[in-house]
Amino acid sequence: MKSKLVGILICIMMLATILPITAMATTDNTSQKDPAGMFDHTTVRGIVLFKRTSDNGKNVHFFAVRLHYSTIKLSGEHFSGILKMQSITVPSSMTGYYGHMYIFASFHGSLNI
Repeated sequence: MKSKLVGILICIMMLATILPITAMATTDNTSQKDPAGMFDHTTVRGIVLFKRTSDNGKNVHFFAVRLHYSTIKLSGEHFSGILKMQSITVPSSMTGYYGHMYIFASFHGSLNI
């Protein structure tokens, strides 16, 4: 009888620790699909390929092998993440370095994914 109670107690303790962890792992943080704000500030860095321009040099297109981005909005919200194997578009008026294989730059606005 004692071992049965100990087993039930251990099971309850495991459930109490595992359920919150699995709930955190399944949250969706991709809800930032709002339009690009004029006062947002984005910083990008990572490995990119296939640099090309469009719209008479207004935008630069890359294929992101692995790209870390961080966006801070005027309201104080902060979004960050990692893009892998995706095509991205950034404005060519950004400050920093963007070469043929690596990018480390910041610009006003949000990342167009």
